[in-house]
Amino acid sequence: MAEMFQILAPDGTVNKPELVPAFDKIEAMYRQMVRTRYLDDRFMVLAKKNQMGTYAQFGGQEASQVGSVMALQPGDYIAPMYRSTGACIAYGWDLHLVIMYWRGHPEGWRIPPHLNMLPIIIDIAAQFPHAAGVAMGLKMAGKKNVVMSWIGEGGTSQGDFHAGVNWAAATESPAIFVIENNGWAISVPRAVQSKADFLMRRAEGYGIPGYLVDGNDLLAVHHIASKAAEHARAGNGASLIEQITYRMRPHTTGDDPKAYRTDAETQDWIDNRDPIDRIRKFLILEKQWDAEREVALKTEVEKEFAEALEKADTYTKPDPAALLEYAMVNPAPHLIEQQQVLADRIRMVK
Repeated sequence: MAEMFQILAPDGTVNKPELVPAFDKIEAMYRQMVRTRYLDDRFMVLAKKNQMGTYAQFGGQEASQVGSVMALQPGDYIAPMYRSTGACIAYGWDLHLVIMYWRGHPEGWRIPPHLNMLPIIIDIAAQFPHAAGVAMGLKMAGKKNVVMSWIGEGGTSQGDFHAGVNWAAATESPAIFVIENNGWAISVPRAVQSKADFLMRRAEGYGIPGYLVDGNDLLAVHHIASKAAEHARAGNGASLIEQITYRMRPHTTGDDPKAYRTDAETQDWIDNRDPIDRIRKFLILEKQWDAEREVALKTEVEKEFAEALEKADTYTKPDPAALLEYAMVNPAPHLIEQQQVLADRIRMVK
Protein backbone atom coordinates (compact mmCIF):
# COMPACT_ATOMS: atom_id res chain seq x y z
CA MET A 1 0.00 0.00 0.00
CA ALA A 2 1.48 3.35 -1.05
CA GLU A 3 1.61 6.11 1.56
CA MET A 4 0.00 9.40 0.59
CA PHE A 5 2.33 12.33 1.24
CA GLN A 6 0.82 14.98 3.50
CA ILE A 7 2.09 17.99 5.43
CA LEU A 8 -1.19 19.46 6.69
CA ALA A 9 -3.96 17.39 8.25
CA PRO A 10 -7.55 18.35 7.30
CA ASP A 11 -7.90 20.30 10.57
CA GLY A 12 -4.96 22.53 9.63
CA THR A 13 -2.43 21.01 12.03
CA VAL A 14 1.07 20.25 10.78
CA ASN A 15 2.41 16.72 10.29
CA LYS A 16 5.85 17.70 8.99
CA PRO A 17 6.82 21.12 10.40
CA GLU A 18 10.29 20.95 8.88
CA LEU A 19 8.73 21.09 5.38
CA VAL A 20 6.55 24.17 5.92
CA PRO A 21 7.74 26.96 3.56
CA ALA A 22 7.99 30.67 4.38
CA PHE A 23 4.68 32.30 5.33
CA ASP A 24 4.87 34.88 2.56
CA LYS A 25 4.95 32.04 0.03
CA ILE A 26 2.03 30.29 1.73
CA GLU A 27 -0.01 33.50 1.82
CA ALA A 28 0.64 34.14 -1.88
CA MET A 29 -0.65 30.64 -2.72
CA TYR A 30 -3.63 30.98 -0.39
CA ARG A 31 -4.60 34.25 -2.06
CA GLN A 32 -4.53 32.54 -5.44
CA MET A 33 -6.71 29.71 -4.13
CA VAL A 34 -9.36 32.09 -2.82
CA ARG A 35 -9.14 34.09 -6.03
CA THR A 36 -9.54 31.10 -8.33
CA ARG A 37 -12.42 29.63 -6.28
CA TYR A 38 -14.33 32.91 -6.54
CA LEU A 39 -13.65 33.20 -10.27
CA ASP A 40 -14.63 29.56 -10.90
CA ASP A 41 -17.99 30.20 -9.26
CA ARG A 42 -18.53 33.43 -11.18
CA PHE A 43 -17.72 31.73 -14.49
CA MET A 44 -20.38 29.14 -13.67
CA VAL A 45 -22.91 31.95 -13.20
CA LEU A 46 -21.92 33.54 -16.51
CA ALA A 47 -22.38 30.21 -18.28
CA LYS A 48 -25.81 29.67 -16.70
CA LYS A 49 -26.82 33.15 -17.87
CA ASN A 50 -25.65 32.34 -21.42
CA GLN A 51 -22.91 34.95 -21.10
CA MET A 52 -20.20 32.35 -21.53
CA GLY A 53 -19.96 28.95 -23.22
CA THR A 54 -19.94 25.54 -21.58
CA TYR A 55 -17.31 25.73 -18.86
CA ALA A 56 -15.36 23.01 -17.02
CA GLN A 57 -15.26 23.90 -13.32
CA PHE A 58 -12.36 23.02 -11.04
CA GLY A 59 -13.83 23.98 -7.64
CA GLY A 60 -12.29 21.78 -4.94
CA GLN A 61 -9.03 21.34 -6.86
CA GLU A 62 -7.48 24.72 -6.02
CA ALA A 63 -4.63 23.27 -3.93
CA SER A 64 -3.87 20.76 -6.66
CA GLN A 65 -3.57 23.42 -9.36
CA VAL A 66 -2.22 26.43 -7.49
CA GLY A 67 0.23 24.47 -5.36
CA SER A 68 1.76 22.77 -8.39
CA VAL A 69 1.89 25.68 -10.84
CA MET A 70 3.44 28.00 -8.25
CA ALA A 71 6.42 25.65 -8.03
CA LEU A 72 7.42 26.88 -11.50
CA GLN A 73 9.88 29.64 -12.35
CA PRO A 74 10.16 32.27 -15.12
CA GLY A 75 10.90 30.56 -18.41
CA ASP A 76 9.00 27.40 -17.54
CA TYR A 77 6.04 26.22 -19.61
CA ILE A 78 2.58 24.86 -18.89
CA ALA A 79 0.47 22.59 -21.09
CA PRO A 80 -3.08 22.89 -19.70
CA MET A 81 -6.23 20.87 -20.23
CA TYR A 82 -9.82 22.10 -20.11
CA ARG A 83 -10.00 21.86 -16.29
CA SER A 84 -6.70 23.70 -15.75
CA THR A 85 -8.19 27.20 -15.75
CA GLY A 86 -7.19 27.73 -12.12
CA ALA A 87 -3.57 26.86 -12.86
CA CYS A 88 -3.57 29.15 -15.91
CA ILE A 89 -4.92 32.09 -13.89
CA ALA A 90 -2.40 31.53 -11.09
CA TYR A 91 0.34 31.37 -13.73
CA GLY A 92 -0.61 34.82 -15.03
CA TRP A 93 -3.30 34.45 -17.70
CA ASP A 94 -5.09 37.79 -18.01
CA LEU A 95 -8.54 37.49 -16.49
CA HIS A 96 -10.45 39.25 -19.26
CA LEU A 97 -8.80 36.88 -21.76
CA VAL A 98 -9.95 33.90 -19.70
CA ILE A 99 -13.54 35.12 -19.98
CA MET A 100 -13.15 35.74 -23.71
CA TYR A 101 -11.60 32.32 -24.25
CA TRP A 102 -14.58 30.56 -22.69
CA ARG A 103 -16.87 32.82 -24.72
CA GLY A 104 -15.20 31.64 -27.91
CA HIS A 105 -13.82 35.07 -28.78
CA PRO A 106 -10.68 34.82 -30.99
CA GLU A 107 -8.82 37.32 -28.79
CA GLY A 108 -9.13 34.81 -25.97
CA TRP A 109 -7.45 32.13 -28.09
CA ARG A 110 -4.26 34.14 -28.49
CA ILE A 111 -1.67 33.36 -25.82
CA PRO A 112 -0.13 36.59 -24.46
CA PRO A 113 3.56 36.86 -25.44
CA HIS A 114 4.65 37.09 -21.81
CA LEU A 115 3.08 33.75 -20.95
CA ASN A 116 4.77 30.41 -21.70
CA MET A 117 1.44 28.63 -21.98
CA LEU A 118 0.24 26.23 -24.65
CA PRO A 119 -3.39 26.45 -25.78
CA ILE A 120 -5.92 24.68 -23.56
CA ILE A 121 -6.51 21.15 -24.82
CA ILE A 122 -10.05 19.79 -25.02
CA ASP A 123 -9.03 16.51 -26.69
CA ILE A 124 -8.34 14.49 -23.53
CA ALA A 125 -4.67 13.56 -22.95
CA ALA A 126 -3.32 15.31 -26.08
CA GLN A 127 -1.63 17.86 -23.79
CA PHE A 128 0.87 15.22 -22.58
CA PRO A 129 2.60 14.62 -25.95
CA HIS A 130 2.66 18.40 -26.39
CA ALA A 131 4.33 18.79 -23.00
CA ALA A 132 6.83 16.06 -23.83
CA GLY A 133 7.71 17.79 -27.10
CA VAL A 134 8.26 21.18 -25.49
CA ALA A 135 10.29 19.56 -22.72
CA MET A 136 12.53 17.82 -25.25
CA GLY A 137 12.96 21.14 -27.05
CA LEU A 138 14.06 22.83 -23.83
CA LYS A 139 16.58 20.05 -23.25
CA MET A 140 17.95 20.31 -26.79
CA ALA A 141 18.30 24.08 -26.33
CA GLY A 142 20.28 23.53 -23.13
CA LYS A 143 17.77 25.45 -21.01
CA LYS A 144 17.18 24.70 -17.32
CA ASN A 145 13.43 25.12 -17.60
CA VAL A 146 10.64 22.61 -17.18
CA VAL A 147 7.14 21.91 -18.52
CA MET A 148 4.16 21.05 -16.34
CA SER A 149 0.94 19.46 -17.55
CA TRP A 150 -2.23 18.21 -15.85
CA ILE A 151 -4.68 15.42 -16.57
CA GLY A 152 -7.67 13.85 -14.81
CA GLU A 153 -7.54 10.23 -13.70
CA GLY A 154 -9.93 9.33 -16.51
CA GLY A 155 -7.50 10.75 -19.05
CA THR A 156 -4.84 8.26 -17.99
CA SER A 157 -6.81 5.60 -19.89
CA GLN A 158 -6.08 7.39 -23.16
CA GLY A 159 -3.20 6.37 -25.41
CA ASP A 160 -1.80 9.90 -25.51
CA PHE A 161 -1.16 9.68 -21.77
CA HIS A 162 1.21 6.77 -22.29
CA ALA A 163 2.79 8.26 -25.42
CA GLY A 164 3.57 11.57 -23.72
CA VAL A 165 4.93 10.22 -20.45
CA ASN A 166 6.91 7.44 -22.13
CA TRP A 167 8.48 9.84 -24.64
CA ALA A 168 9.56 12.32 -21.96
CA ALA A 169 10.89 9.48 -19.81
CA ALA A 170 12.83 7.85 -22.66
CA THR A 171 14.40 11.15 -23.72
CA GLU A 172 15.02 12.28 -20.13
CA SER A 173 13.17 15.50 -20.88
CA PRO A 174 12.24 17.99 -18.11
CA ALA A 175 8.49 17.36 -17.85
CA ILE A 176 6.25 17.18 -14.78
CA PHE A 177 3.08 15.19 -15.39
CA VAL A 178 0.31 15.74 -12.82
CA ILE A 179 -2.66 13.41 -12.43
CA GLU A 180 -5.49 15.26 -10.69
CA ASN A 181 -7.36 12.24 -9.37
CA ASN A 182 -10.68 13.91 -8.54
CA GLY A 183 -12.64 10.67 -8.24
CA TRP A 184 -14.82 10.94 -11.34
CA ALA A 185 -14.19 10.72 -15.10
CA ILE A 186 -17.40 12.60 -15.89
CA SER A 187 -19.81 9.98 -14.48
CA VAL A 188 -17.41 7.04 -14.24
CA PRO A 189 -15.90 6.42 -10.76
CA ARG A 190 -12.18 5.95 -10.30
CA ALA A 191 -12.57 2.26 -9.31
CA VAL A 192 -13.86 1.41 -12.79
CA GLN A 193 -10.99 3.15 -14.59
CA SER A 194 -8.08 0.92 -13.61
CA LYS A 195 -7.19 -2.19 -11.62
CA ALA A 196 -4.21 -0.37 -10.09
CA ASP A 197 -4.67 0.87 -6.54
CA PHE A 198 -2.89 4.12 -7.41
CA LEU A 199 -2.15 5.52 -10.85
CA MET A 200 1.27 6.86 -9.85
CA ARG A 201 2.50 3.24 -9.92
CA ARG A 202 2.67 3.58 -13.68
CA ALA A 203 5.78 5.71 -13.18
CA GLU A 204 7.79 2.56 -12.46
CA GLY A 205 6.97 1.22 -15.91
CA TYR A 206 8.35 4.40 -17.46
CA GLY A 207 11.45 4.37 -15.27
CA ILE A 208 10.73 7.73 -13.64
CA PRO A 209 9.88 8.89 -10.09
CA GLY A 210 6.24 8.59 -9.07
CA TYR A 211 4.58 10.42 -6.18
CA LEU A 212 1.29 10.02 -4.34
CA VAL A 213 0.14 13.28 -2.75
CA ASP A 214 -2.82 14.57 -0.77
CA GLY A 215 -4.11 16.88 -3.50
CA ASN A 216 -6.14 18.97 -1.04
CA ASP A 217 -3.04 19.74 1.04
CA LEU A 218 -1.57 22.88 -0.53
CA LEU A 219 1.80 22.51 1.20
CA ALA A 220 2.18 18.85 0.25
CA VAL A 221 1.29 19.56 -3.38
CA HIS A 222 3.75 22.46 -3.57
CA HIS A 223 6.55 20.52 -1.89
CA ILE A 224 6.34 17.53 -4.25
CA ALA A 225 5.88 19.71 -7.35
CA SER A 226 8.98 21.71 -6.32
CA LYS A 227 10.89 18.46 -5.80
CA ALA A 228 9.91 17.23 -9.27
CA ALA A 229 10.89 20.58 -10.80
CA GLU A 230 14.29 20.47 -9.09
CA HIS A 231 14.77 16.91 -10.35
CA ALA A 232 14.01 18.02 -13.92
CA ARG A 233 16.20 21.15 -13.78
CA ALA A 234 19.12 19.01 -12.67
CA GLY A 235 18.87 17.07 -15.94
CA ASN A 236 17.28 13.96 -14.42
CA GLY A 237 14.16 13.94 -16.59
CA ALA A 238 10.45 13.59 -15.99
CA SER A 239 8.28 12.77 -12.98
CA LEU A 240 4.69 11.59 -12.52
CA ILE A 241 2.61 12.95 -9.63
CA GLU A 242 -0.81 11.67 -8.57
CA GLN A 243 -2.77 14.14 -6.45
CA ILE A 244 -5.81 12.78 -4.64
CA THR A 245 -8.46 15.48 -4.72
CA TYR A 246 -12.16 15.85 -5.49
CA ARG A 247 -14.28 17.71 -8.02
CA MET A 248 -16.77 19.47 -5.75
CA ARG A 249 -18.52 21.05 -8.72
CA PRO A 250 -20.19 19.44 -11.76
CA HIS A 251 -18.04 18.09 -14.59
CA THR A 252 -19.10 21.11 -16.65
CA THR A 253 -21.83 23.70 -16.48
CA GLY A 254 -23.90 21.33 -18.65
CA ASP A 255 -23.59 18.41 -16.21
CA ASP A 256 -25.87 17.17 -13.42
CA PRO A 257 -23.68 15.17 -10.96
CA LYS A 258 -26.76 14.05 -9.00
CA ALA A 259 -27.31 11.54 -11.78
CA TYR A 260 -24.22 9.55 -10.82
CA ARG A 261 -23.04 10.47 -7.30
CA THR A 262 -24.72 11.19 -3.98
CA ASP A 263 -25.05 14.59 -2.36
CA ALA A 264 -23.70 13.02 0.85
CA GLU A 265 -20.42 12.09 -0.84
CA THR A 266 -19.88 15.58 -2.18
CA GLN A 267 -20.93 17.24 1.07
CA ASP A 268 -18.44 15.15 3.03
CA TRP A 269 -15.59 16.54 0.93
CA ILE A 270 -16.94 20.08 1.22
CA ASP A 271 -17.39 19.88 5.00
CA ASN A 272 -14.26 17.95 5.92
CA ARG A 273 -11.67 18.15 3.15
CA ASP A 274 -12.05 21.52 1.45
CA PRO A 275 -8.49 22.58 0.47
CA ILE A 276 -9.12 26.29 1.09
CA ASP A 277 -10.56 25.69 4.55
CA ARG A 278 -7.54 23.54 5.43
CA ILE A 279 -4.87 26.13 4.60
CA ARG A 280 -6.96 28.94 6.13
CA LYS A 281 -7.19 27.01 9.41
CA PHE A 282 -3.43 26.55 9.36
CA LEU A 283 -2.76 30.26 8.77
CA ILE A 284 -5.18 31.24 11.55
CA LEU A 285 -3.57 28.75 13.96
CA GLU A 286 -0.19 30.28 13.14
CA LYS A 287 -1.63 33.79 13.64
CA GLN A 288 -0.80 34.68 10.04
CA TRP A 289 -4.39 35.40 8.93
CA ASP A 290 -7.59 36.87 10.32
CA ALA A 291 -11.17 37.78 9.38
CA GLU A 292 -10.28 41.35 8.46
CA ARG A 293 -7.70 40.26 5.91
CA GLU A 294 -10.12 37.69 4.54
CA VAL A 295 -12.75 40.37 3.89
CA ALA A 296 -10.17 42.61 2.24
CA LEU A 297 -9.05 39.77 -0.03
CA LYS A 298 -12.60 38.97 -1.15
CA THR A 299 -13.26 42.65 -1.86
CA GLU A 300 -10.09 42.77 -3.96
CA VAL A 301 -11.07 39.68 -5.94
CA GLU A 302 -14.62 40.91 -6.54
CA LYS A 303 -13.27 44.20 -7.89
CA GLU A 304 -10.81 42.39 -10.16
CA PHE A 305 -13.54 40.21 -11.62
CA ALA A 306 -15.91 43.15 -12.20
CA GLU A 307 -13.21 45.08 -14.06
CA ALA A 308 -12.23 42.06 -16.17
CA LEU A 309 -15.86 41.34 -17.06
CA GLU A 310 -16.43 44.94 -18.11
CA LYS A 311 -13.31 44.82 -20.30
CA ALA A 312 -14.44 41.55 -21.90
CA ASP A 313 -17.97 42.89 -22.44
CA THR A 314 -16.76 45.99 -24.26
CA TYR A 315 -14.35 44.19 -26.58
CA THR A 316 -15.00 44.53 -30.30
CA LYS A 317 -17.14 41.71 -31.66
CA PRO A 318 -15.05 39.25 -33.69
CA ASP A 319 -15.03 38.87 -37.44
CA PRO A 320 -16.77 35.52 -38.17
CA ALA A 321 -13.89 34.67 -40.53
CA ALA A 322 -11.64 34.47 -37.49
CA LEU A 323 -13.34 31.18 -36.61
CA LEU A 324 -10.91 29.33 -38.87
CA GLU A 325 -8.00 31.77 -38.76
CA TYR A 326 -5.97 30.03 -36.05
CA ALA A 327 -6.75 26.39 -36.85
CA MET A 328 -3.42 25.68 -38.59
CA VAL A 329 -0.17 27.53 -39.24
CA ASN A 330 -0.16 26.24 -42.83
CA PRO A 331 -3.83 25.66 -43.79
CA ALA A 332 -4.62 22.26 -45.28
CA PRO A 333 -6.67 22.14 -48.52
CA HIS A 334 -9.90 21.23 -46.71
CA LEU A 335 -9.45 24.19 -44.35
CA ILE A 336 -8.94 26.57 -47.28
CA GLU A 337 -12.15 25.22 -48.79
CA GLN A 338 -14.02 25.74 -45.51
CA GLN A 339 -12.70 29.31 -45.28
CA GLN A 340 -14.07 30.04 -48.74
CA VAL A 341 -17.48 28.57 -47.88
CA LEU A 342 -17.58 30.68 -44.72
CA ALA A 343 -16.58 33.82 -46.63
CA ASP A 344 -19.35 33.20 -49.21
CA ARG A 345 -21.96 32.79 -46.46
CA ILE A 346 -20.80 35.97 -44.71
CA ARG A 347 -21.21 37.90 -47.98
CA MET A 348 -24.72 36.48 -48.40
CA VAL A 349 -25.71 37.69 -44.93
CA LYS A 350 -24.34 41.14 -45.57
